[in-house]
Amino acid sequence: MALRLSNQGARIAAIDINLLALQALKQDSQNIQTWNCNVADNTQVEKTVDEIFDALGGIEVLINNAGIMKNSPLVNILNKAQKRHSAALWDNVISVNQSSVFYMARSCADNMINKRCKGVIINISSISAQGNIGQTAYSASKAAVEAMTKVWAKELGRFGIRSVAIAPGFIDTAGTHDAIEEKMLAQWIEKTPLRRTGTIDEVVKTVLYIIENDFVNGVVIPVNGGLAI
Repeated sequence: MALRLSNQGARIAAIDINLLALQALKQDSQNIQTWNCNVADNTQVEKTVDEIFDALGGIEVLINNAGIMKNSPLVNILNKAQKRHSAALWDNVISVNQSSVFYMARSCADNMINKRCKGVIINISSISAQGNIGQTAYSASKAAVEAMTKVWAKELGRFGIRSVAIAPGFIDTAGTHDAIEEKMLAQWIEKTPLRRTGTIDEVVKTVLYIIENDFVNGVVIPVNGGLAI
């Protein structure tokens, strides 16, 4: 996503917890500056966002794309050692998928308003926001992302700041293959009318559409090949 937008001429501030990946990304484009930050830590977020605004003079597009997918039933009767959904897993997923979006948006929106930067906040949700079996924490976090998206569209519109979410279906990423067994993924592909997973490029094309269309606001755009959960 960073490389594609960079190729379109955008100046990119890439934020990630993975320092090695950031270093590799920066080498691929002169338009990309990087910041090593854990977006689930509000103190780090505020410091990083302030630095970015100072370095670039403003932000017009915020893309909240950090996320983890961890699966667990609410009660697993086959696991006698720990039948109940792990509280630590819940806290981890909510922190990365939901709290990070809140932290980044509040800090960026405040700076955007102060510097009179019009633009858009794009939040990456998921088809699982509709409620997917075995994904209590993940579905809850993504449903919250969609709710926050709609709230911010109403609150920030007066400042010329839009808020939009994208809800991908099953996308061909390393994270998807790590979180979902190949047999289960094959079953989801079979249920998808297009009979395939989506691509990262197809999500990026949706990002570009949102950026370029100034009247898209407060909505969740599905990119799921026709699959419904």
